[in-house]
Amino acid sequence: MTQWEWIVPFKGRNHSGAIEQNFLCRSGNIYVMDNHRAALWCWLQELDLSKPHSLLHIDRHTDTLQSQMDEWLDNLPDWTAGIDEHLGKNYDCGGFTCPVIRWDNYLSIYLHEFGSNLTTLRFLTHNDGDPPNYEGTMFSPIWDLPENISYWLGGNEAPWIVNVDLDYFFCDADDGSVRMISDEYVETTFSGLKDAMDRGVVGAVTLCLTPDSFTPGWEATEALAARILAILGLEFRLPAT
Repeated sequence: MTQWEWIVPFKGRNHSGAIEQNFLCRSGNIYVMDNHRAALWCWLQELDLSKPHSLLHIDRHTDTLQSQMDEWLDNLPDWTAGIDEHLGKNYDCGGFTCPVIRWDNYLSIYLHEFGSNLTTLRFLTHNDGDPPNYEGTMFSPIWDLPENISYWLGGNEAPWIVNVDLDYFFCDADDGSVRMISDEYVETTFSGLKDAMDRGVVGAVTLCLTPDSFTPGWEATEALAARILAILGLEFRLPAT
């Protein structure tokens, strides 16, 4: 049985949205969460982001919102802060108290602060969101992922951050979100990631469920997360309540 460290203890299958964090757990250098806003904190635990590294972003959204970048940069958390302080850092946004780190801006903040140390940045998205604020971003289509992920995660560009949001694997349909990729696609893709991890070139993996508006919900995303993590050699199951 895999032993998970519960960094944010499970609060229940509640709404996540842009700012709620219902859980964050860790096994080795693999982190699982419901809300992607915790991802940057996880990377800071595993890598020295002031040194060369690379990032593979697999997500329906770019997560690089820049609409209030000056305000966010003026109110950043300390990069050595614990998870509660990191997620709890707020600022005044027009008379309202708002969190600095959100699911849609953590990556643009990371790129501003640490992008100069990137060796490679590769995006696989649905082109939903602001373009990344990094001039050298490489973009790849969804059909390139299974065959190439192990190759992309090359040793010369290590250590790699692999940042995955499960909403990437779903699309909108008349009756809600549906999974648009096969079990074979999942197996091949994450077997390639496992190969790269076995080669020691992956510094951190962050896996986000996003169980709200861009997926069918908790049941479907938990099942997909469990399948992916099984391929990586881990057992995963959220508490019943």
